[in-house]
Amino acid sequence: MDKLVLKISLTLLFVFQLANGYAVQQQDTLLLFTKPGCSNCHAAKQILTQSGISFIEKSLDKDVNAAEMLSRMAAIGYKQSIYLPVIFLNNKLYHPAYKADTGLVALPLQDVVDTIRLKFQRGELNLPLVDKNTVSVQPEQSVAPSDCEVKTSPIYLICSVYDKEEDAKVLMNKLLAGGYPFAGMMYYQNKYRVFTKFYYDQVQADAELSTVKNEYDKAYLLAMP
Repeated sequence: MDKLVLKISLTLLFVFQLANGYAVQQQDTLLLFTKPGCSNCHAAKQILTQSGISFIEKSLDKDVNAAEMLSRMAAIGYKQSIYLPVIFLNNKLYHPAYKADTGLVALPLQDVVDTIRLKFQRGELNLPLVDKNTVSVQPEQSVAPSDCEVKTSPIYLICSVYDKEEDAKVLMNKLLAGGYPFAGMMYYQNKYRVFTKFYYDQVQADAELSTVKNEYDKAYLLAMP
């Protein structure tokens, strides 16, 4: 009986805390991958800072940050041109594109930043506060639009090569249904090549190649120019 009373008391206390806004909220994380000289990076940081929104910045002038960004992008199936800043909110990619049921959807950077700012203003994000009056973002000069773009060369793990498209599609669909969500096919040098996944990190690609070779002994890595 005493245990039942205690359980009811704790439940009522939790409900009371929820009703009064005292329940502990999960901390949100806003992550920006940037690089020096990127005017878009500077603009995004300036807007967020002036709105009192804190964020974690990782500059791509450090190899470890570049490797982390490329790994995150590859993990969600992003293989297009990468325009900075790369923005993740709670591990969800917001820019240069976000993942939807229909695939990757691109939005202008201004729309992405405005969306985050509105979420913050409505109290939908639990981000650490910053004093916008004491934080300044130093201006950065970008000499060309390409300064906001990251040049990447994906590495494809090819598991089989075919002369006919229909044969390649059969294997591709088998891979998709068998636990390879990023499998696909490409027509390259007059052949249809089926891949299990693509990478931006050579070390990771080499490691997974050895595993795939257990099932597809002719598997190899193809780095696109």
